[in-house]
Amino acid sequence: MALNNIYLTGSSEKDRETQDFYPTPSYATLELLKREKFEGSIWECACGDGAISKLLPQNNKIISSDIINRGYGETEVDFLNTYKQVNNIVTNPPYKLAQEFIEHALKCADKKVIMLLKLNFLEGQKRYKLFKDTPLKTVYVFSKRLSFDKGDEKSKGNGLLAYAWYVWEQGFKSSPTIEWIL
Repeated sequence: MALNNIYLTGSSEKDRETQDFYPTPSYATLELLKREKFEGSIWECACGDGAISKLLPQNNKIISSDIINRGYGETEVDFLNTYKQVNNIVTNPPYKLAQEFIEHALKCADKKVIMLLKLNFLEGQKRYKLFKDTPLKTVYVFSKRLSFDKGDEKSKGNGLLAYAWYVWEQGFKSSPTIEWIL
């Protein structure tokens, strides 16, 4: 099978979608919303086509933005160079900028930061410092591999990589918990 037919977000740079645009499967967002509640505003700062934003609780103020115009939200907003004080940030960040997104999000959100990331994001010496300095509250691991569309190409099966929702909650000081999404 050719790499361009494999639906994962760990393929070589030349096979990656522009700005790491892999819309979040609705299943992933709905499972998160079964487990996490939000108070106040929610900023989806890499909203793409609105896959996450459209499912967020409408009783919250939803702010949707992206650096590229994909037909949803405020466009040409470079999250890493934009500061907005909000209560919560939920996103599926571009993976090559994931740590930078987390660090910036933790400065902008006063309640929760939630990111959809590869499970192996837990690895690495540089990220160890991030996790030590900003303790996670919960990691929700998908027991079933998520399958992502690549741009406008629809996924043709199960994904090849393990993913999880990573949840930071401001003021949390204990050890993180790991839960599974079946």
